[in-house]
Amino acid sequence: MALTEKKMFDHKGGFELDDMRGEKLHMVCLKGAELHGVDARDTSLEHVNFVHSKWNHIYFSNVHVNEVQMGGTLFENIRRPDAEVSRFEEEAGTDGWINIEPVRFLTSDLSKAIFQSCNLKDVELNDCNVEGMRINGIPVEELLRSYSEKQERAVETNN
Repeated sequence: MALTEKKMFDHKGGFELDDMRGEKLHMVCLKGAELHGVDARDTSLEHVNFVHSKWNHIYFSNVHVNEVQMGGTLFENIRRPDAEVSRFEEEAGTDGWINIEPVRFLTSDLSKAIFQSCNLKDVELNDCNVEGMRINGIPVEELLRSYSEKQERAVETNN
């Protein structure tokens, strides 16, 4: 079913697309809908309910997500591009667009989150509440205390 009479042609994929650029959709029900090949660059989503939705092969480069409730959300097989630098050889949202900027969480409540079999290499925590946080069952507060004590002993030994 066509969403609009306006059409555009995707030269890279060779597909005719419904052209929704610049359109405003308000109070839309997409329950049970299947969306495929959607280019949502520069799109604003507000007051959207994604309960029980499934997302596959999504390009989230330079996306700003604000005020989200994520209870029960599962992020699976999230990966970073295999590149040294960002490059914009193709249009954004296509296979040739690579964006390696870090994913950032600001003023977010990730309490009770579970990271399982994840690559957290070079993850940086700044000014975060780590009370009750555990790494492989060991409380982070205990690890930090042990590290501080070891550093203090090293300073005393060197003096």
